[in-house]
Amino acid sequence: MCGNVRYLLTSRPIDSAICHCSDCRRSSGAQSVAWVAVPLQDFKFVKGEPAIYNSSKNIERGFCPQCGTTLSYFNKKAGKNIDITVGSIDEPEKYPPGKDFFCREKLWWVEPTTQNLEN
Repeated sequence: MCGNVRYLLTSRPIDSAICHCSDCRRSSGAQSVAWVAVPLQDFKFVKGEPAIYNSSKNIERGFCPQCGTTLSYFNKKAGKNIDITVGSIDEPEKYPPGKDFFCREKLWWVEPTTQNLEN
């Protein structure tokens, strides 16, 4: 939001999804979060550094320390991809979701975004 932390994706995302899990809802303050996944080697921070916290074992979530914008999700155990919030991308309209995750945790008043539902 403030531009204090910037990143560069050097490849197209390999996946895009809306996550409805309670951890994503609570960490973002929203009813769901749109994510894209990119290979870790194709991602780097080019301005500033995010603040990182562990939301659970093996999970690191990054956010801007200046304005609080949620930026990333990284599973240290899986370790080959990093998820980036679509809302933090300069042109988010280029990355529509391909599926909805954790639908069993979805708030009852939220309609799934896609027809491809998982969990």
